Amino acid sequence: MWKRSLHFLVFLCVVLAASSCSGLVDVQVRLNEEFCLSIGQHASVTGEDLAISFEEVTEDSRCPSDVTCVWAGRVSCVVELTQAGSSYRVTLTEPGLTSEYSRELYEGYEIAFHVTPYPEAGKKIANDSYRLHLIISKLPEPTQIVGSIIAEPFAFEGKNITVIGYYRGWDLLHEADMGPPVTRSDWVIKDSTGAIYISANSAAKVPDGLSPDSLQDTAVVLKVMGIVRVTEDGQAYIEAKSIERISPLDQSGGST
Repeated sequence: MWKRSLHFLVFLCVVLAASSCSGLVDVQVRLNEEFCLSIGQHASVTGEDLAISFEEVTEDSRCPSDVTCVWAGRVSCVVELTQAGSSYRVTLTEPGLTSEYSRELYEGYEIAFHVTPYPEAGKKIANDSYRLHLIISKLPEPTQIVGSIIAEPFAFEGKNITVIGYYRGWDLLHEADMGPPVTRSDWVIKDSTGAIYISANSAAKVPDGLSPDSLQDTAVVLKVMGIVRVTEDGQAYIEAKSIERISPLDQSGGST
């Protein structure tokens, strides 16, 4: 009797593990909690007007785990995000040779994501085997988005603003598309609409532990309050009055 019960419990655990990604087509998830989707699966975020579906994998050039490669490669997944009745297709791209979550900003949310399984040499991953692991977090509401400031710099000149975005150090991902406006030490913050420099001569400094030449630190989200300045050539930048580390939180608390 006990053997049959044990076999049933093992079978149930296997079924539950499999159903965590490939069971119901529509699932309910919560903010700040990890969940997982297979292709074609859809999740609604409890208490938020937000839903996400895993549409397809458009590229998987990740270096196999048992091979030495010159390039780490990457994997790109298309998701559809639905908010306030409108849907948007977004591509989430993760580099190869990492087990860390990658991150993307979307309309006041941070989407942390990781794709499994990882490739092995000589083995093709079937579409129905892909799993997209996700954690969705809500960020504080910014008063302005970077793209608006870049588009109309003189309309914002001298105004106090707040922006939330990723710390990109010395424009490590080449998103600002121009040189630093004040000093060579100026650094970049980037949201989903654009990237803008923060003056290194600002009263507020980058939180401790962040390095302007560290690719690892480009996943850190900052909240910057400051004044918009514009160069003679029309390039907008921010003179920061306060800088707060939003995510991932550091050990020391992180605001200046």
